[in-house]
Amino acid sequence: MIFDNRGTFALIDIDNYLQNLEYINKKTNTKIMPVLKADAYGHGSKVLAKHALKEGYERFAVAFLDEAVELIKNGIKKPILVFNYFNPEMMKYIDDYSEYIIPTISSLEFLEKILYYSGKNIQKFKFHLNYNTGINRIGLNDYEIDEILRKIKEKNIKIEGIYSHFATADEDDEFIIEQFKEFKNFENYLNSKHINFSIRHISNSAASLFHPEMSLDFVRPGIATYGLQPSSKKQFKELKPVMTLISTISKINNVKKGDTIGYGRTYKTNKDINTAIIPIGYADGIFRNLSNKTFINIKGKKCEIIGNISMDQMVVNLNDLNAKTGDKVIIFGEYPTANEHAEKANTINYEITSKITKRIKRIYKKGGKYIE
Repeated sequence: MIFDNRGTFALIDIDNYLQNLEYINKKTNTKIMPVLKADAYGHGSKVLAKHALKEGYERFAVAFLDEAVELIKNGIKKPILVFNYFNPEMMKYIDDYSEYIIPTISSLEFLEKILYYSGKNIQKFKFHLNYNTGINRIGLNDYEIDEILRKIKEKNIKIEGIYSHFATADEDDEFIIEQFKEFKNFENYLNSKHINFSIRHISNSAASLFHPEMSLDFVRPGIATYGLQPSSKKQFKELKPVMTLISTISKINNVKKGDTIGYGRTYKTNKDINTAIIPIGYADGIFRNLSNKTFINIKGKKCEIIGNISMDQMVVNLNDLNAKTGDKVIIFGEYPTANEHAEKANTINYEITSKITKRIKRIYKKGGKYIE
């Protein structure tokens, strides 16, 4: 199998993905709604959804409407929750997907507009209500609730579920307790108003692992399903990285003491060194601010990135390593991890995988075999 014409690709381990889902499932003892937004955080939503479906996961979540439609067109004909806003006029065009697409009502204005554009077709859909418990993004505010409930009853809108988002689950602070109480109050208020729903969910990856007692009917893990740590407060060793970003040595240079490396001449050698040129750069999603800060793995050894990362290439110091052109290198995976790169780039691990661009081919592996 030809992976890539420059020996650079992202290897996606489906077994690790399914193992991570199973771990969260056992930890929470509740149903899992895998989050597949942003093309599964850069891992490839269509492929992972198909394998999750085979393992019995039958409900998914995405950020935007087009992500849900893409999954459905690729055979994922199961309920797919759409977290975020979409153009309400689209309600006129997605009737054929009403069995699978679950829109979120997160504001009074959005509800009014989808009522206008969908007319009687709104009866085909099931909705979830997103209630703002303190994150203050999209989500129903208290001053909107009564009017929203009035319209729901008037138009006989089907409410399948209710949910909210934690603001600081990864910090594991007291605010998560306050938000959970707010959500339970909202649930009780809906019950008092005789609003029928069957699904409640609030927990993301961090909340699922830190507070399994808050799992309710479903949890919505994202980052942890890809084997990346959801918090710096505690490391969950059971999580296995799903993406390994691999490249190759395209050239080896002998660089003299006092020479400089790359654009801007940001690295100057203090002795004679051997360097390896790696054909991957910031146009592939490698953060440029990792220049002179972190390392990659060659033959199990730590090789520091030196000089500025350019659009298509980076340079690493081979030290005394006996390497040759064509040798495989690991940008991140088991070692170094995406978490380590994120720390050096002063960001979060979500960005490290989701920023890997489409010009990096994704190769999938399951049961020790490469699959299409």
